[in-house]
Amino acid sequence: MSNNRPRTKNKTMKKFKCLAAAAVAGAALMSSVILYPIAAAATPNTPPEDYKKVLNITATAYAPGPHDNDQWGSKTYIGTQIRPGIIAVDPKVIPLGSKVYIEYPDGHGVYAVAEDTGGAIKGHRIDVAKWTVPEAYDYGIQHVKVYVVSSPEKNA
Repeated sequence: MSNNRPRTKNKTMKKFKCLAAAAVAGAALMSSVILYPIAAAATPNTPPEDYKKVLNITATAYAPGPHDNDQWGSKTYIGTQIRPGIIAVDPKVIPLGSKVYIEYPDGHGVYAVAEDTGGAIKGHRIDVAKWTVPEAYDYGIQHVKVYVVSSPEKNA
């Protein structure tokens, strides 16, 4: 009977690891599903045709964990996972939940969602989420155009 217990524990751990991997894959899939309809609105490297406003913004980058995100670790202001496709904004300039297109000086662009804020993110600044601290350092400081494609409606 004691031979079955370690084997049962190993099977349980394997199932847990598979479940955890499925959850991570599901979260990645959900983030791409959320962004897909927005990305479909414009061809790659082309700003969207329909947008609410365009802002000239100074962009930096950050990564999950205490190094860049203090006590909040890997969570955004609204409680989601910090990941590429997310930006930190000043909600007075770009409302949380807004979908944006970021156009870089070389002409290429990416879509993102405003889900985070930051102590240093005031006014016309954004922080672009990356997976790692070295990726964030490599990003540096860039001057970009941000097209606000959509933003949540305010309750009157």
